[in-house]
Amino acid sequence: MFNNNLVGIFNRKRVNKADRPVIRPEKTPVDWLLDVVALIGLMVFMGFVIYQFPKLPGNIPSHFDAAGNPDSYSDKSTFWILPGVAVFIYILLSLIVLVPHQFNYTVRISPGNALSQYTMAVRLIRYFKAALIWMFFSISLATFRISAGESPGLGVWFMPVALAAIFIPLIIYFISAHRKQ
Repeated sequence: MFNNNLVGIFNRKRVNKADRPVIRPEKTPVDWLLDVVALIGLMVFMGFVIYQFPKLPGNIPSHFDAAGNPDSYSDKSTFWILPGVAVFIYILLSLIVLVPHQFNYTVRISPGNALSQYTMAVRLIRYFKAALIWMFFSISLATFRISAGESPGLGVWFMPVALAAIFIPLIIYFISAHRKQ
């Protein structure tokens, strides 16, 4: 009843991560740049929140619809949630890049392709670390501007730009990973 390809997928031998080479790719200038962009983003974000928090009114936008308009409001203490998540993401992703041999990959990892696959995966995680921190900062900036009456919402551009910033690098990574297997 099942197509042979489907049966092969379900019966596929599990990957033994213990057989993978345990190597850590060297940081290139691009990797250093991504880490610096993430760290600067986190520092700017935290400084902004600390500086602007006293100026916020009692209720601030806490949720936005797909068009970027606020559709829910909460106490101003919720202004600390995104910076807290950003700090957590920064720490977590900074630790995760230390163990690329433990990642799940879409290609089989061998001694011949391990370094290139690890390098691409680690760089993607560093990119996401920086991108997410700056996205969260832009949401907090918009929240402040809406609360101050300077802006009606995030804007219709936010969702498409955020999705593109996530999915375009992901697609490029998957294509590159399969080409370099």
